[in-house]
Amino acid sequence: MNFSVTAPDPPRTAASILDAAQELFAERGYDGASIRAITRHAGANLGAVTYHFGSKEALYHAVIASKLAPLRELVDAAADRPGSPLDRITAVVETLFDHYADDPRLPRLILQQIASGRPAPPPARAWIRHLAGLLSELVRAGQEKGAIRHGNPLFLALGVLPPALFVHLMRGPLEEGLGLSVADSATRASMRQHVVDGVRAALAADREAP
Repeated sequence: MNFSVTAPDPPRTAASILDAAQELFAERGYDGASIRAITRHAGANLGAVTYHFGSKEALYHAVIASKLAPLRELVDAAADRPGSPLDRITAVVETLFDHYADDPRLPRLILQQIASGRPAPPPARAWIRHLAGLLSELVRAGQEKGAIRHGNPLFLALGVLPPALFVHLMRGPLEEGLGLSVADSATRASMRQHVVDGVRAALAADREAP
């Protein structure tokens, strides 16, 4: 009688480790998520992280890159839509808001990274530079058309980012304390519209200076 043993599928093992790492880094942060816990959660052996990623830090970088890559594609597509610079900024903000709502691990990863005090990993630094540059160019284009108020384009661009993220960083407290949940479609739509209205009002050229 012949017996065959099916070897583990390396790509599937790597994907399982990546998914487990996303979950545990989001829940426990970098320091709180051990390699042992990640591999156990992934159903992989202890050496699988080293074999597939090289180190825990490299795995963390891969997690961040895997979460930001699809968001970058969506944001770039939103910024390329037809319309005025302010309309395109609005589309980017809506895209960010919706993506954070649909992928709650990402805001938790961001919060864990901020709380840790660790230097931002290379994929995060690259994403921040890309997003800030994209929005700055749109602000500058709007200023040239007279539709966006005067000011440093970079600082104005950075100002549109926190509103799209804040609700999702505070998702738990908002649900538990105020009963506001982005899982509810009507609440989500209302929150998103409020964020968009605030961003447009903050950037519009006819806004009174403080």
